[in-house]
Amino acid sequence: MNLLKKKSLWLGAISLLLLGGATVYVIYKELNGQDIAGALRNADPLWVLAGIAAMALYAVADGINIRRCLELAGYKVSFAQMMKYSFAGFFFSSITPSSTGGQPAQLFFMSKDRLKVSHSAFTLMCALLSFQCAAVVLGLTGVIFSQGEVFRLQGKFAFVFPVGFAVNVAIIIILLCVLFSRRIAGFFAWLGLALIRIRGIKPGDRFRFLRSFASYRKAAALLKKNKSVFFRMLITSFIQLILFHSVTFFCARAVGCTGLDWFTVLRTQAALFISVSSLPLPGAAGVTEYGYALFYSGLIPGGLLGSVMLLSRFCAFVLPLIASGTGLAALSAKRMKNESSGQRKEAA
Repeated sequence: MNLLKKKSLWLGAISLLLLGGATVYVIYKELNGQDIAGALRNADPLWVLAGIAAMALYAVADGINIRRCLELAGYKVSFAQMMKYSFAGFFFSSITPSSTGGQPAQLFFMSKDRLKVSHSAFTLMCALLSFQCAAVVLGLTGVIFSQGEVFRLQGKFAFVFPVGFAVNVAIIIILLCVLFSRRIAGFFAWLGLALIRIRGIKPGDRFRFLRSFASYRKAAALLKKNKSVFFRMLITSFIQLILFHSVTFFCARAVGCTGLDWFTVLRTQAALFISVSSLPLPGAAGVTEYGYALFYSGLIPGGLLGSVMLLSRFCAFVLPLIASGTGLAALSAKRMKNESSGQRKEAA
């Protein structure tokens, strides 16, 4: 085995260790001082399983949207591949502030599968756009049906929730402009070339950048000709987010909170989600719990609110974090094993 291939295997092994370490650390910080075992013992297991199943379907829906765009670009994507990209997005979004690590991690795993960077970036941007559109529509619906309660919240940090709405709407506008406006896309191309010049041009840098940009614009044009694909992605994103927001309802029922109807939870959770999802905290840790206390005050009895919040974070964040990290580790280990087996055959 040559030095380069051996180094690649060592880097893969180190990545697996870091992945496991990050999972343990985030879970420890999330559950520090909280009795999740006690909450689970006192909960109805069928409702808890419903919450877990909703998150499993959420991950599958995310993978389906990614596969749709990649197939549009001419790639054949297996179920294992689409779930790997979905796992990468959830895991690294959960452990990085403002969920900034998800897409770079997905790009990394796609590059490992020899997908073009331009096609990968286009795919992830379209998936993000459909997700953000669904999130904003559901969030605005929640605000309308709650008669603007989010803007009348009282508390030391209540101002962050209206700010969250503004940030998410701005993200959608930017994505739409980049994807479907030639002039704005050209501006970003000029900006990219300017950055290349600032850091120093290496032979072929300009050509590679322009070639990637041309491929990206070609992929965007392909989406315009296949609007039905984006429409199906948008429908899937709505289903995905409805499943995610329903977890709190399942957890409320699990602890015996029967006076809370599903739609009330859906519109409340949608408003909370869009308010905290872009805040610069890993998994919106801390502020999500604070938001629960504000948004669900008066909806869930005070004696049950802590249990509902804890179960919801377990089903919608902690358990998916473990599952996505474990799934990534298993798929990475399988890839390393296949590469090692292939290298032994080449040596023979």
